[in-house]
Amino acid sequence: MKLLKDLAVARKELADWTENLTWAHDGTLYLTTVPDITVCVPVYSEATNSSKDLFHIKEYPLPLVNKFEYDLAQKNVMINSVPESSIKICQASPVSDSLAVLTNNANACIYSGRGLVAQLDQPERALEERSYHSLAWNVEGNMIAVGNEACEVIVFSVNENFEGAEFIYHRTIKINDDATSWVTRLEWYEEGIIVSLSNNSVHLVREDDGPKQIKCSSRFKNSDLKGMKGNIIITSAGSVHRYEIGSGTLESLDLGACDDFYVVPLPDYNTALLISNKTSCLLSLGHELRLQNDVIISPHIEAKFKKWNNYFNEFNNYETNFLIHGLATSPDGACLALAYSLDRLSIRYRIVSEQQYRICLFPLGKAWEIKQGSTGLTWYQNYQIYNKQLPRNFETDEGCLDLDTTLSFKSYLQELMNNKRMNNLRFSNFLEQEKDNNLYKRAVYDYAVAHKDEVVNPLDKACVQSIADLLALESPVVPEIYTMKGEFIEETFSSPASPNTDVVQSEEGHIWKRCRATFLPLLTSKVKVCPVSNYRIIDIKHDARNDYGWLTRTILQFSNNQSIYSGTRML
Repeated sequence: MKLLKDLAVARKELADWTENLTWAHDGTLYLTTVPDITVCVPVYSEATNSSKDLFHIKEYPLPLVNKFEYDLAQKNVMINSVPESSIKICQASPVSDSLAVLTNNANACIYSGRGLVAQLDQPERALEERSYHSLAWNVEGNMIAVGNEACEVIVFSVNENFEGAEFIYHRTIKINDDATSWVTRLEWYEEGIIVSLSNNSVHLVREDDGPKQIKCSSRFKNSDLKGMKGNIIITSAGSVHRYEIGSGTLESLDLGACDDFYVVPLPDYNTALLISNKTSCLLSLGHELRLQNDVIISPHIEAKFKKWNNYFNEFNNYETNFLIHGLATSPDGACLALAYSLDRLSIRYRIVSEQQYRICLFPLGKAWEIKQGSTGLTWYQNYQIYNKQLPRNFETDEGCLDLDTTLSFKSYLQELMNNKRMNNLRFSNFLEQEKDNNLYKRAVYDYAVAHKDEVVNPLDKACVQSIADLLALESPVVPEIYTMKGEFIEETFSSPASPNTDVVQSEEGHIWKRCRATFLPLLTSKVKVCPVSNYRIIDIKHDARNDYGWLTRTILQFSNNQSIYSGTRML
């Protein structure tokens, strides 16, 4: 399969040797550069020939804080100073725009946008119990775990609402009695938390069981940890280990090369890809561990090495190495992003302005599917990475939705956005010229019919009436004259039948664009925009003038961050 051209990131210095790349659920790529993170923001472009058309690269400065600024200076009296804070690791939430950051001063901070939301801490505890060196989100995104220097994993719960997120201490998990071991790596997957300690032992923490050691301590550092299909894969220098959760057995296999191997689960097979700076292979997870030749990634990497080696080392006067600086799988596991560079060994050092890192995007399977773990622009990225191949579960027939109208309206809308037909329709809006969402209108109409006695607010009635008119259905409410207010104007509207989706006319005779979520008139400049359809909705966070009812307020709050037309982040 032909690959997209690489995404080039120039004039940057990476914060770490290896773990520098994160792929968020909305398609954003975070590269841990210094002094500020580099973010590759996903964009929608109809003509796509390279990765540059899918991402916009920019710096992402974050206000770093250090809770140990005075404590460490007092403890280290010889220097009486603390290193300036920088970001070591960042992990994006699997369900929201929150970004968890681990700094070189052992601080764990949560950011949303570019603002600090929370600093994970237990101020009453000792210094080593508050120093964090690893972190991981759970699959649902409602908990985050951090590992400290006292052999403990501290779990915080996440309470998210429309106003923001709150992080509350949940519990502490003591891995073992060796309080001198640090928790250096965490991996949280469906069956539990995989914990790696500084003595290179590995432990598994499950919900219904306490910590269980699955790999003994060793001289060799654990390179990577991954949980997949009832197995835990652990790589260390020259070896790969498979722990089978069902039988509780550990099996090891010699890899030959003493490199640090990454583990990449492959979606279509019971197989994992093992990749290092020098080689790659496939690990078959059958009854016995077997190594196979890598036919997925290796041919492309060899071609890239040959291409760039001929460019930078035309006469073969230098030794060149292919260096992997980080990799990340897409939220649905269908694609792989790999950050790399070519290192030319010479007596002349390269300065930062000469450095260039490249991010290559690989398909990991024969086909891809629309899944709940990813959203709008991630689907479009998969579509482009798989050479414009439609998803395996794509259907053009809209059909009808069978949703539970007894749920709360917020839960009802959440169920709607997770519906297979709804996601198929939202994905088709990336490809079609006409962007619409009749399933959304019909779902809101059905809920209003089931709760017609509760629809008493004039703006709620106007919303339901407009949707009924657009669908050419009988309205369950009696329309009223209502007033909409903007920053500079106030106008009155009645609710006559109007098939026009785009505009509505006021009693004063003025034509106004509609909000494409509530279909009320737009009299304000405080709006959110869908980047795919260019439709605008009222930004409820900046509109305190209008008296919205429970229906319109819930719709505007729900669609404030994610587009109901494409699943992308609203701008």
